[in-house]
Amino acid sequence: MSDQLEEIFARTRPMAVQMIRPPGAEAARRTVRIRRRRQVVSVAAAVVLALVGGVIVGLRPPPPAKRELPADPVRLQQTAKVALGTSATPAAVEGATELTPTWSASSTVYHGVLTLRAACAGTGEFTLLVMGNPGSESLQTEPVELARLKVPCSEPPTPVQTEFEMNGVIGVDYKIADSTAAPRSAGFAYRVTSDTGAPLIKGDDKANPTAALKLTSDKGFGSGGSTSAGRGGFKDDLPSHVGVDFKILSACTGHGTLVVEILKKSGKNVDTVRVPCSWPPKRFDFQPARGSGDLYYRISYDAAEGESTDFMVQFVPN
Repeated sequence: MSDQLEEIFARTRPMAVQMIRPPGAEAARRTVRIRRRRQVVSVAAAVVLALVGGVIVGLRPPPPAKRELPADPVRLQQTAKVALGTSATPAAVEGATELTPTWSASSTVYHGVLTLRAACAGTGEFTLLVMGNPGSESLQTEPVELARLKVPCSEPPTPVQTEFEMNGVIGVDYKIADSTAAPRSAGFAYRVTSDTGAPLIKGDDKANPTAALKLTSDKGFGSGGSTSAGRGGFKDDLPSHVGVDFKILSACTGHGTLVVEILKKSGKNVDTVRVPCSWPPKRFDFQPARGSGDLYYRISYDAAEGESTDFMVQFVPN
């Protein structure tokens, strides 16, 4: 049986070899055309998917806007306080707080040239007012504006400052005016310092012109009080026990010059002494010219507009 199969395979092998032919040029071109069609179909499919995908992405709703957190007044206050910096001298008054139109603070009177410094963190701006409460001897009943400081709010804050004096008042209030800041949108810090190195509270002997005279005799006659530049001078008769031969002891606070005139009843000037005012007040002694007959004195204050002084003048017989 196997011999018959071998004989059959032997007869068919030449025929099979004749039927298997290598591919010709036409077959090769057909193969190339098939491959190109497949590539075109693949590219077209990719384009369609990209377009469809783009439409789908375009139809998606935009992401929700990031919600801004509300301003933190405590953080804004601390930011303003840091921006304010430190002070080399003790503060008369200082603090940090939320900016509100109703804010106010107060302090006792301090002598010297004072510096008001403030910084605001956040948005908007405002004016910081310094209002003095006049004493009864000033004959004024309404508060007196001592200073105003326009304060811009920003992040980071930029400190601003101004100078003022508390002469002629018995108390001071700090208030907000012209604020454009929205509620809870800003916090500010403030500080008031004195050029004396340490604030001198009114009533302290170092700030008291009477204490500065260091009187050792009760035989004299004294005149003291407060006065402002441009105000009419104090005048009164000299007591007879002072006589015509006396010394003038004087001291005054602040800046400018205290002017003491000795005059006759006729108005003729006998002598004029000029006392430089300072912080703290210092004692000056003068020996004026001798007069005769009834004498009177006149005290006035020569200084820039708006300035005032506390003073004490003592006439002591020789």
